[in-house]
Amino acid sequence: MSASALEVFGVTLSEERIADLIQKSKQWALLHGVAMRPQQNSVSASCVEYAPMTLFPSLIPVGVLAEAKALQQHFNLLMHRVANDHVFLEQSLQNVIKVDSFMQRLWEIYTTVRQEGNPQPASLTLIRNDFMLDVKGSCCEIKGIPASVKLKQIEINTISASFAGLSTGMWNVHRYVMMQAGKETHPTQIPENFPAQGLAAGLLKSWQHYNRESAIVLFVIQSNERNAVDQWWIEKELLNLNRDVKIKYATFQNAHENCKLMDDRRLFLNDEEVAVIYYRDGYMPAHYPSEKEWNVRLMMERSLAVKCPSVHMQLAGSKKIQQELARPGVVERFLRDPDICRRIRDTFAGQYSLDLGSEGDKNVAMAIDDPKHFVLKPQREGGGNNIYGEDIREFLSGIRLSEERNAYVLMERVFPWQQRNYLLKEGKPTNLRDVVSELGIYGVYLGCDKKVLMNEEVGHLLRTKSHDDNEGGIVAGFATIDTPLLVQEPVKSQ
Repeated sequence: MSASALEVFGVTLSEERIADLIQKSKQWALLHGVAMRPQQNSVSASCVEYAPMTLFPSLIPVGVLAEAKALQQHFNLLMHRVANDHVFLEQSLQNVIKVDSFMQRLWEIYTTVRQEGNPQPASLTLIRNDFMLDVKGSCCEIKGIPASVKLKQIEINTISASFAGLSTGMWNVHRYVMMQAGKETHPTQIPENFPAQGLAAGLLKSWQHYNRESAIVLFVIQSNERNAVDQWWIEKELLNLNRDVKIKYATFQNAHENCKLMDDRRLFLNDEEVAVIYYRDGYMPAHYPSEKEWNVRLMMERSLAVKCPSVHMQLAGSKKIQQELARPGVVERFLRDPDICRRIRDTFAGQYSLDLGSEGDKNVAMAIDDPKHFVLKPQREGGGNNIYGEDIREFLSGIRLSEERNAYVLMERVFPWQQRNYLLKEGKPTNLRDVVSELGIYGVYLGCDKKVLMNEEVGHLLRTKSHDDNEGGIVAGFATIDTPLLVQEPVKSQ
């Protein structure tokens, strides 16, 4: 194919046509709320730009998406039961909290509330379960689709699971782009997707469970939040569901100055009672620059408000728990159906403990010997934290005999399906490149220890990045928002 033309799903487009599509896609993104604040802090907080996104949707086998969605309710229940199993949490995290001060502080809040007696047994979790499409076991392609595409879980996000709002607008953008490109697609190929509405329904159910109509839903946010539009989407959908709900925003600093915990454990922001606390902050050490933030987090966890998530669910979402769940028989500790347990296990990549001892020593040696086949993960969220390739060898060699290695887990590296696309990022060159995608499935779980109040799968997110970028965060500057273009899996000849 010449440099002046590109074939997109069987349609040949000139460079001029591509440039026109790029401009129109940006306009359509802004029209449908696929937007973020600019990275420059000097820009007015009221200014937005189109969010990083792909020009075209990416191929996803229809059965792969269907299986990821079908499993989500079971993952929701699994994580809820993990979070409420104190013995399992303690056994799994005991070595991590010795060397990771952030995890230690979360654990201290958890144990304090547990010893006092948690006044609010209900907890809301808005989950995003992230997978890559592994093709390393595929021997060939049939009509451009790998003969074997397998879901492999990368991580499960139990706090501040983002981009449900922007994903709610993105499928409209890609339907428009494909139409403008002259490629007709059936509506089911780029499916409707409403995760923001689903997450809002979980917040509404929690507010109703609190059962005080005058009480508010509190969004705990970061100052100068670039991803504010995504949060506004959730607010919009919540108000669409029920206009009586009052929503307030506060940073930890705001809360320190204006929140008060009453003797009966009701939490107030100024003179308004708080029914639900929705954390869009608090998942990284940098979010707690002083004792003020930690004191506010403890105050909130000690309150009667429904937390999203509770601190024990945040702990359950750590990489160490993911690694422990991959051990033989552990999923079966929490779920009874053997078929569901098998299907969940089929999504697990290899997970290896690095705790001091013979098992950890063996796994450290394995990673140092062959680092390109592994990813080294700390107990952190937000992107930009993992260690890859030769950096693993250097890093592990430096802490080989130290307890510091207990803070990390080793994961088998996934080799995802590569496709071709344009990545659109404000201020960056737009070039056709090899890309890989990460599929996220949103789930909502509201329940007490033994009682389920809500358990649903509510939508999906596709993030796509250049194949040579290791990290995958959108806010961190690596990935872009995408949409699945569903295709049938190839029929393999016998």
